[in-house]
Amino acid sequence: MKISIMWMTRKRSHELIYSLSSFILNAKNNNQIEYIIVTDPDDEETVTALEKIVTMSSVFNAEIISCSTDKRYGYEELEQYQNLAGKVFTGECLMIMNDDVVCINKNWDEELRAELKKSQDKPAWIGICGANESWKGATTFVGINRKWYETTGRVSGNRATDGYLMDLGAAANIKPLKPKLEIIHLQRGRGAVEFIKDGKIVTLPGLPDDGLGGYPTKKPKPPKYYHKVFEPNTSATDFVEGKKRFDEDLEKLLGNM
Repeated sequence: MKISIMWMTRKRSHELIYSLSSFILNAKNNNQIEYIIVTDPDDEETVTALEKIVTMSSVFNAEIISCSTDKRYGYEELEQYQNLAGKVFTGECLMIMNDDVVCINKNWDEELRAELKKSQDKPAWIGICGANESWKGATTFVGINRKWYETTGRVSGNRATDGYLMDLGAAANIKPLKPKLEIIHLQRGRGAVEFIKDGKIVTLPGLPDDGLGGYPTKKPKPPKYYHKVFEPNTSATDFVEGKKRFDEDLEKLLGNM
């Protein structure tokens, strides 16, 4: 069973390559995985870095696909990058990662395949949480299976894709698949992170804020809810359009059950 996994990134080539490598080196069967990188059209740094490692990654039979958007959409329209990946992925699922994520478990792809087999003929979404983010009380990285994409025709209708899929799943009464895919999310500017590995507490420094879109250095308190599909600062126009996309996707999912 083929798996697709994507990264959105902008001029963070060193972090991206390390993140990408952690998945490649920990996979059991790279022959059945495609790694999709989506960049802005002016991001020559990332494209050059990927070109340099294509031959090296072939040693592990890794397939790297690089594609660029028609313009820079930025954080306000993250779904544009994900929906572009949706047009090119050929696997039975599409997982969404960040360039500040490190995979820490061997054979993660086998764990994901085992979960996907549970819902091959029906729409399903995938939810995982970083080993250092359990305090959030919610899945923080998500994906969809092929049937979900074929049903809705898109990956996401909102920049907060984890919340978007979470809320769609709840509204359609579709519980997430939760594979044992262990990752560490080293969010920029958030300071030190802690997680448990082999029964021991491990502390790592957070990544510095590079000015390209980081997070507050002060660790936030666990919120009562993690996401809402429509955030308070969403403009009226975006709210209406976002609600329309959500309702369209929900109707399609309910009609497929």
